[in-house]
Amino acid sequence: MRVLPALAALLVASVLAGPALHAQSNTKKDEKEDPFFSGPPFSLDDLLQRVGVIADRRLRVAVLRRGVNFSPTPQDYDRLKKAGASAELISTIAVKAPPPPPKPAPPPKPTPPPTAGPLTLECLPAECTVSINGKPRGTTSRGSIEIRGLPPSQVTIEFAKDGFDAQQLSLTLHAGVAAMRGVTLKPDAATLAQAGKDLLAKMIARLGGAQALQQSRLVSGAGSASLWQSGGQRTEWRMISRLKLPSLALIEINGAGLKWWTSLAGSDSKADGSKQMRGGPVAVEMEKLVRLYRDYQPAMLVETLGKMKLSALDLAPVNGQWRLHATGTDGALTVLLGPDFLPARVIYDSASGLGSGLEVLYSDYLTIGKAEYPKSMAIRFADQSQHGLEVRLDTVKFETNLPNKDFHR
Repeated sequence: MRVLPALAALLVASVLAGPALHAQSNTKKDEKEDPFFSGPPFSLDDLLQRVGVIADRRLRVAVLRRGVNFSPTPQDYDRLKKAGASAELISTIAVKAPPPPPKPAPPPKPTPPPTAGPLTLECLPAECTVSINGKPRGTTSRGSIEIRGLPPSQVTIEFAKDGFDAQQLSLTLHAGVAAMRGVTLKPDAATLAQAGKDLLAKMIARLGGAQALQQSRLVSGAGSASLWQSGGQRTEWRMISRLKLPSLALIEINGAGLKWWTSLAGSDSKADGSKQMRGGPVAVEMEKLVRLYRDYQPAMLVETLGKMKLSALDLAPVNGQWRLHATGTDGALTVLLGPDFLPARVIYDSASGLGSGLEVLYSDYLTIGKAEYPKSMAIRFADQSQHGLEVRLDTVKFETNLPNKDFHR
């Protein structure tokens, strides 16, 4: 019967399997009872001390049961590998490791303090250096600079430039509000003094230079003259004039059958003419006017200015005219020069006040060689609007010799 062989086979198998099943049962029991598999989680140092000493499988089981108390870093894994940990043990540690603690949240970014809107500063003349509350902030470009990031506050702004007086201003800045300020710096005394010397040099050059001015010291002319007496009465005359500067001068007028001449030699004067004019208002006015006509000739004006302390009133023309100021012991002169630097007007102010406001005007310049010479010259006293002399020359000649006898007769 076939039943017997089957039973026999089953019996043999059970006999063979019996020892293996017994061994497996004992292994699980041993593992369960092994005290190494219980206890606190392993630290990194615990594992480093046991790798390569305890069987890899046994150590992996222990890690599975006990766990680890650290979150391995890449550097920790490298140390374990160098100590001999297998890939399986590394994987087991990674499975049992607690997650790393969360990174602390970054501190909140501080709210930036409020700032004022851009501050635009302008300065003339360009370029100026700018300081705010004593701290340099840069130099203007084309006369302007924009500064950002200033806190809302009261600030002191200073503008500075070599050759000019520094200027300060105070300004309240508000959060988010733009602001603009500008200044015009005033030249300092040294700058104005140098500018005054420069103006005189340009004036001399425009008049033809030193040689031409020397030639204009001997000059004769003929033309017409208008004389306003102190009462405002006006008379018209034909005239001739001779000048031998700096001392000699002569003007002779005639008209309506009358004739009068006045001559100067330094401070000494002589005069004569028609009997009807002797002691009259014209004769009296002529002595003063001839003296002024001589002393304000362009060559004499240049000589006078050269002995005075010079200063420009501005560094740019005002209403098209340059303004040169000169001071001396007796008074001051303000000379207005045209755009071409030729004298147009001179105003006199005496130290005592006597004679202040006298004006001398030059116009209708004539070119003689290299020189420029005014054919028209007006002298106006300040006591009233119509008091003085206006000379209009039709002919002008620079002489090479004028005998003294032709003057002081």
